[in-house]
Amino acid sequence: DVTARNAQEPKPERASKKVGIIEKSDAVDGVKTNEQLLGALADAQQMIAILREQLDRFQVATMGSQEGLWETCPLPNQPWHSPKTPTWYSSQFIALLGFEEHEFPPFEESWASRIHPDDRDRVFQALREHIEHHVPYEVESRLRTKQGEYRWFKGKGQAIFDEQGTFIRGGGTIRDITAQKAAEDALKREHVLLTTVVEGTSDIIFVKDHEGRYLLVNSMGAALLGRQIEEVVGKTDVELFPKGVHPLFTKYDHDVIREKTPQSFEIDVEDAGVVSRTFLVTKEVFGQTGEGLEGLFCIARDITFRKAAELTIQEREKRYRAIMENAYDLISEVDDSATFLYVSPNFEEVLGYAPQALLGSNIFSLVHPDDQTMVVKEFTEGMHTLGSGRAIYRYRHQNGGYRWFESTGRVFQTALGDIRGVIVSRDITERKKSEEALEAIVKGAVAPGSQNFFQNLVRQLAQTLQVPMVFLAERVEETFPVVQGVAFWHGDRFEPKFEYDCLEGPCEKVFEGHPVYFSQGVQELFPKNQTVKALNLESYCGTPLFNSEGDIVGNLAIMDQKPLSMNAQDQSLLQVFAARAGAELERKRAQEALQESEERYRALYDEAPLMYFTVDEHLKVLSVNQFGANMLKYENEDLVGQSVMMVVDPEDQEIFRQEIEQCFTSMNQASQKVFRKVKKDGTRLWVRETSRSIVGPNQQHMLLLSCEDITEQKRVEVALEQSEKQLRHTQKMEAIGTLAGGIAHDFNNILGAILGYSELALTQVKKEPKLTSYLGEVLTAGHRAKELVKQILAFSRQSDQIWEAVDLNVMVQEALRMVRATLPTTIEIRSTFTMDSAVVFADSTQMHQVIMNLCANAEQAMREHGGVLSLMVTSTEVAEHSIQECSDLKPGRYLQLTIQDSGQGMSGDVLERIFEPFFTTKALGEGTGLGLAVVHGIIVGHGGHIAVSSVMGQGTTITILLPRLDVVLPAQSPNAMDWPHGKGKVLFVDDEDVLARWGEQVLTHLGYTVVAKTNPHEAVEFFRSQPYQFDIVVTDQTMPTMSGETFANMLLDIRPDIAIVLCTGFSHTMSEEKAKQLGLKGFLMKPVNGALLAKTLQDVVGGSSGQSGHNV
Repeated sequence: DVTARNAQEPKPERASKKVGIIEKSDAVDGVKTNEQLLGALADAQQMIAILREQLDRFQVATMGSQEGLWETCPLPNQPWHSPKTPTWYSSQFIALLGFEEHEFPPFEESWASRIHPDDRDRVFQALREHIEHHVPYEVESRLRTKQGEYRWFKGKGQAIFDEQGTFIRGGGTIRDITAQKAAEDALKREHVLLTTVVEGTSDIIFVKDHEGRYLLVNSMGAALLGRQIEEVVGKTDVELFPKGVHPLFTKYDHDVIREKTPQSFEIDVEDAGVVSRTFLVTKEVFGQTGEGLEGLFCIARDITFRKAAELTIQEREKRYRAIMENAYDLISEVDDSATFLYVSPNFEEVLGYAPQALLGSNIFSLVHPDDQTMVVKEFTEGMHTLGSGRAIYRYRHQNGGYRWFESTGRVFQTALGDIRGVIVSRDITERKKSEEALEAIVKGAVAPGSQNFFQNLVRQLAQTLQVPMVFLAERVEETFPVVQGVAFWHGDRFEPKFEYDCLEGPCEKVFEGHPVYFSQGVQELFPKNQTVKALNLESYCGTPLFNSEGDIVGNLAIMDQKPLSMNAQDQSLLQVFAARAGAELERKRAQEALQESEERYRALYDEAPLMYFTVDEHLKVLSVNQFGANMLKYENEDLVGQSVMMVVDPEDQEIFRQEIEQCFTSMNQASQKVFRKVKKDGTRLWVRETSRSIVGPNQQHMLLLSCEDITEQKRVEVALEQSEKQLRHTQKMEAIGTLAGGIAHDFNNILGAILGYSELALTQVKKEPKLTSYLGEVLTAGHRAKELVKQILAFSRQSDQIWEAVDLNVMVQEALRMVRATLPTTIEIRSTFTMDSAVVFADSTQMHQVIMNLCANAEQAMREHGGVLSLMVTSTEVAEHSIQECSDLKPGRYLQLTIQDSGQGMSGDVLERIFEPFFTTKALGEGTGLGLAVVHGIIVGHGGHIAVSSVMGQGTTITILLPRLDVVLPAQSPNAMDWPHGKGKVLFVDDEDVLARWGEQVLTHLGYTVVAKTNPHEAVEFFRSQPYQFDIVVTDQTMPTMSGETFANMLLDIRPDIAIVLCTGFSHTMSEEKAKQLGLKGFLMKPVNGALLAKTLQDVVGGSSGQSGHNV
């Protein structure tokens, strides 16, 4: 406060005189003396020193107080504020704004320009009010510091006026209150937050002191009491609550204070003796200090609706339990180990097992052994994914038989985290019944009546007849003669519903179908009836309630504790009310039955193992059951409202549309079609759909579709069709084989002559090199023709399986000779053999089949545009670490056959299925889908491995690995003529004269004595005449009048020890094994060359054990 200081300071006028300011009155004499001037100067210096001393003291004081000082003196004839108004700022003022003194000019604008724009008008308005109206100047505003930061300051000031009231100067202080403002803002925010929480919650929040007085209560708490907040604060429960309530509240307070621990409890607040609301109250002590307890913090939550919901849930559980107990389907609950936890009673009716006998047992023990793998898989996947699924399998009946069921299951997790599964199983034969039940659900519903109908009726009847008690009861067959109270008006209120035993009571006659009226003396008439006694009845009038069929469904009674007078009009009114009540009871029962039926059939609709759809005339889906949505991998809401065509295979949509149109035009006529539906993931399933047009609500025409998944059935049908095709193909190949065998027989005879006589000719022309060369070429061509016959027989599956060491190079070359004749000229064949000998232990016939089959596939891939077919035989090693790539191989040395084409290639999906039986990408009639499956089986059967790689548009590469034999096969030269010679007499029999003569000449050349015959009957007789003149018999198998087998048997009957060699080109009835069983000594395949015949005879006649491999 500088007011006192200003009063003590010398007036400016006096000071001006002391420093020598000359006034007009002093200037008359012209000039002052020097003495006067020096005196004035001395006085001025003294005054300056005093002022400096006072200023230093003031600055020290202000620096300690952290306040900045300012003083302004407006110039003469200038407004009270101007940017250039001289203003003095203390060093503390300047420092508060972060400046040095030389940086802060002594003008008003140095301070005014730093006021926050939002505060400027308010600051100058406060200054104006102070100067013009003498209102105290005290204002809070923001000033910008040197660093550009705005800080809050609180400013105070005082204006000084002259005698005329003109503002001549002013001064004041500023104080930095930034921290204070931040703290105030934080407190405001906390207060707002606390108020929002307390007032924004639906809970009741209140605080009491240790004496039980309310210190705080929110608006919810005050509203509960019907008061304002200020009417509650300061009062106790005794002052606020009725006598029957506040002692309980006080007791709870004392318990919490005594235990000094938080406690929660439920409190029922009653209204007129009836519990109207229930609260969950939590109380906790707070402010515990050494001096005692501050009070209680309390929260009360209205849980009335939650309690009601809990009761509703319990009732629903009872209702659902009743549904499960009475459901037609078999319902069971299992844990994650497939153990029965619940079994519905009808297990005993359907399967013969008492439910208690199944509890604790494993569900898989009831499943047919053939179905267990599938059921276990479905069960495990469902438990793992917490999903739902369906399966068709068989349950074992108690009598040992099996019945088919279609089951749906749903997995869920309990509140405790346990995994459970609910399984609903239905006999497939009941499917039609499910459809009819569904149709009943879709077609109709009954509108419910008034919820309080019966209460309104008994109250209205009591008020109309002016009687105190009216009772309405319903007859329930399960509990009769105990009837169930529906509504009871007693005086001025409704009594709770109760059961009433009619035996030996006034209503017993009513339920016999007759109205009764006892004007008085009811207790004397029915002394044993407890209800009459409990109600202290004196009079009673009751009448039965009938339904539309004339059945008694309840009774309506008027009762009084004093005599009752009922005239004819009153009794007529009673009958009117009774008729209405009976009709409503019937409607109520029908509604309950309908609701129960709807719930039951809704469960059937959702869980039945059929897909159900309802669609409108625009094909928009109106509803779909849960099973259907799950089968198609959609959510229900994804399908409802969408076109049903979205789940129909595009190729079948036209068929489906025609069926829909036909159903809509022929009402109530069901139709059935088989087509494909598309799941959300793009996979397809076959369905047999039954569609029926129905009329729904508001006469809307709808279509009911029930779809049965027949994908598995369809797959079986396709497999059966493929099997039939394969059978026809096999029969055709057998016919071809028979034809090929016949041709081979004749051709072998021709080749036998060509080869035999060429070999004989070579023995005669050893000195003619050119002729020897020509004959050698003939033999070479003959041997090629012989191999060609063998390949024809192998191709027609007519040769026996013979495993032997064979050269893979030779087999590939032989196969390519046949392939070249069948390929178009647009396909080039390239073959590469990286080794001279590539020996494997194999059946050469099957190896030929593999190569021919793979080359045929390659030809088809290149048929349209041509290309290159490459075959390469190389050697490779399979190491231990690479076995995982060829898991069916053992480490070791292998031969690798690579067959590559430059055709169209295959997609990844096709590549994954190429070895599946019956899978084919060829057009209908072009393939059976068995070729590669057979190839795969042959290679694996040989201990090998086959792999396929392919890229669309770049061709296919097939790699085959076969175990390699480290042996070298002996070279075979068809021209070698160093045949072994022998001695003995030979009977040579062949129906072909040229071959009989060849045999005679060859064996004669080798030193044998030969008798040749072309008729087996003549040969038998010739042998019979001199059986011991022959050492060996050589015979053909296929002869027109007698087979070689029959011929041999006849000779063995004549002479059991005769050595017989059998020759055949092809025979359905003869093989090397059979020849051995018949006792024959040798078996040769035609065409027979001289060297082989000579060697066989030498072995047989000489007693060899058959090292050549041809004697038996």
